[in-house]
Amino acid sequence: MPDTIEYGTDWSNIDLTDGYQRDLNILDSYSFDALLLEINCNVSVIDRQTVRAQFTTSLQSKIDCAKEVFEDNLNNIVAKAIKYQE
Repeated sequence: MPDTIEYGTDWSNIDLTDGYQRDLNILDSYSFDALLLEINCNVSVIDRQTVRAQFTTSLQSKIDCAKEVFEDNLNNIVAKAIKYQE
């Protein structure tokens, strides 16, 4: 038995046999409140162009992160999908 218990999620190796981990979001949600906070913190001149740029930057960051998690777990996903087909 280990001396310590690890509570974090290893995003590079999601256990797809575990219901909790299987239900984790690959792509984080993005609320209007989060966008407004980002605008407040990151945008000095607020207009349609700068708000659109902030949104695009934030969205691309979330997409990049999701792609990384997906690639890290691609072998797990393929193995689980094959097992479902059997």
